[in-house]
Amino acid sequence: MTDFKRGLLVALMLVSGSLQAKEMPFGADDAQLLQQSCREVLEIFERKNQAASYAAVHTSLAEAMRAGYCIGVVVQYSQQSHDCYSSRYVRSSWFEMAKAIANESIGEMALKRTDVSALLQRAYCYD
Repeated sequence: MTDFKRGLLVALMLVSGSLQAKEMPFGADDAQLLQQSCREVLEIFERKNQAASYAAVHTSLAEAMRAGYCIGVVVQYSQQSHDCYSSRYVRSSWFEMAKAIANESIGEMALKRTDVSALLQRAYCYD
């Protein structure tokens, strides 16, 4: 194996390892991350509505990424068809769903045992 091929192989291994590390925080079953991300959405919009506020300037990249994660998950979920058998109302606004998720009062231990789809279902269907 030539030095070039060996170097290319090592570089590919490093890149694939770093890509996997970056994907880990956004696990599919992390209800805590989704709730915290939706709280970021509310905080950003609250700052935006304050007088003389520059929400874009006061929002860090990490806050913006978490808020984007919440918005993306909620929008994706609301675009799929869901049945709300026991509920009379459905939230169609992504912002209202994000607010419901952020304000969901589940204890920390219960939230760890809750999967993302259950949290989204409760935010989407309500009585």
